[in-house]
Parts: sequence; C-alpha cells; structure tokens
Amino acid sequence: MFLVILKNKMRAKGGLYLEVDTYTLKASQYNHLNEEYCKKKLSQRWNHFEYKGDKIKIQRDLYSSYLIKNVKQDLKTIDNESCVRGFEIFLKLHDKEIDRLSSSKNLSSIGI
Repeated sequence: MFLVILKNKMRAKGGLYLEVDTYTLKASQYNHLNEEYCKKKLSQRWNHFEYKGDKIKIQRDLYSSYLIKNVKQDLKTIDNESCVRGFEIFLKLHDKEIDRLSSSKNLSSIGI
C-alpha cells in the first residue's frame, strides 16, 4: 500500500517512480569494492569491508540504498563506476547518520 501511495504522489507532482529488480540486483549481498556477491543472514546488519587499507563497517540497509541509488538504467545491475565515484561522500554521510542514530532508542532492528 505504501508503494501505491508513493507512486501516486510522485506522478501527481510530475516526479519519476521507478522500481528496481531487487531479485536480480541483490543489493544487500553486493560489494562494489571487489565487485562480488556474498550472501548474508538477515540478522547480519553490518558489512565489513577493507577500504584504502583500513577496515570499515557500513550499515547494511544504508549501503543497500547507496547501491540502489547507483543502479543502471536497466534497473537490474549496479553501476560500479558510479559507486566508486561517490563512495567517499557516502562514507562521510553514513558515519554522520550513524552518529545521529546512535543517540536514539529502539534501533536494534537495524543493528544500532
């Protein structure tokens, strides 16, 4: 129902509503840094990556949304080059949001 309401509001405002193929995309399993897929348990809320020689920790849902933001026009594949270009900015915004959310209560469902 939420998606129907969102779609109607977007169309009413002249916006664009697109749906990615989540089954093919597998955003929660993809790592743009090594271009590999790794199946994870639903309870695993964090991705652990090595980036520029450092180990980093990225919240799974935020990272999935970043990958979906960088989907190709076919809505089935991730544009890895676009992910690489914007990753530094994403990391800064991710860390800022995690800091903000960490002061909130009842966020255990997303691992915070």
